[in-house]
Order: sequence, then structure tokens, then C-alpha cells
Amino acid sequence: MSTSANNADSAPAAGVPAIEPQDVLVQSAASLPDLFVRASCDSERVFRGAVRLGDLPRLAQWVPSDEPGTLLVFSLRFFRDAGRDLLADISVQTTVQMDCARCLKPMTLPLVSESVLHFVYNDEQAQHVIDAREPILIDAEGSIAIAALLEEEVLMALPPVAMHAHQCRPAWQEAALDETLPTAPGTTRPNPFAALAKQWPKPELTVRDGAVQKSKKKDDE
Repeated sequence: MSTSANNADSAPAAGVPAIEPQDVLVQSAASLPDLFVRASCDSERVFRGAVRLGDLPRLAQWVPSDEPGTLLVFSLRFFRDAGRDLLADISVQTTVQMDCARCLKPMTLPLVSESVLHFVYNDEQAQHVIDAREPILIDAEGSIAIAALLEEEVLMALPPVAMHAHQCRPAWQEAALDETLPTAPGTTRPNPFAALAKQWPKPELTVRDGAVQKSKKKDDE
């Protein structure tokens, strides 16, 4: 999501409280509450903390393989603006693992995102949300799960394409290089199609095919 917390029309000057990972409480994702949005905005509730990235089901695939305990640090503040819209400032910080689009090898990258969320009850209301805000659909009871908000913020902030900062070798060049490498004396390079050939079923010989083969053999004699 795009950073929009500094938009004076949609958020108070205080903005999202600064996040310092060493100062937040690490909690389980299951302990994150479901909230009634209207009451939370009226009372201007604030939530700050951290959860393990892998504990959020929709984000588990982005957890760095060498850092399974990677944290997602977040800050969330509900409020209303002068127009009485239901809003929230959200800020997240974490590290994700993605495949480099050039070499196809895994890489880690920091992810920081801030947004102003605008809660709506239907698609018609969502169409009237200004560009500086992100429309969030809530149910008829007006409730929302904090865990779902964190997941959406991270997913929307993921870059569509990730590449190493250095000029890594494209994957097709790596494959071509492997093909040109010499093999050790007395060894043969494995045939990548051998396994596929073993799995491919051999066609059964029909009566007609047998007759054709016998006829061909007789002609050759």
C-alpha cells in the first residue's frame, strides 16, 4: 500500500506512532482481537506490538528460510476525521523472502508500509473513498480482525518484482553454464529425459500392428 499517513485531510497531525522493535511486546497472532470498528474509532483505540510473521497464515510463505522467527512489528490507531468517517492509521515493518526475478534464487528484503484505512460497509461506499486512503470492507456487524488488517497491509506492500541489487546471473545463463561444464573422466552426464521416459507408458501392440510388422518382415526377406 502507498504511504498516506501524512495526508492532512485524512489523518491527525500525530500520525502513526513511531515503531521501535525493541520496545514492543511480542505476542501470538491468535491473541490479536476482533474489534467493533465504530466503537474503536470513537474511543481512538491504539494497538502496538509484534507477532511472528509465520503465525499469520497468509504470510507464512514469505518468511525467510534462515529466519523462521522473523517478526512483524505493527502500529494501528483508530479514529474519525471531521467528516465522521471510520479510519485507522496502520504501519508495519518486517522482512520477507522472495525469489529474484533474474536468477530465481531466494532473497530477503525489508518491508515497511504505512497506510490510512477507510472502513466501509459495501462496494458502493468503497467507490467513493479518496485515493489517499485504502477502502476496507467490514461485515454488517462492523467488526474486523486485526490479524486480517496486518495480512492485507503486508500483501499489498509486497513488490510485484524482486531482484538482487547486484548484477546476478540470469537463471537461463546458469543452466547454459551447467551444460558446458566438463564431466569427470569415466562419468556420463545424466540425461534429464531418462526419468520421464521410464514414466511414459509403452503402447500396447495390437493385432493389427502385429500383422503389419509380420508383413514388413516378410517383404524385407
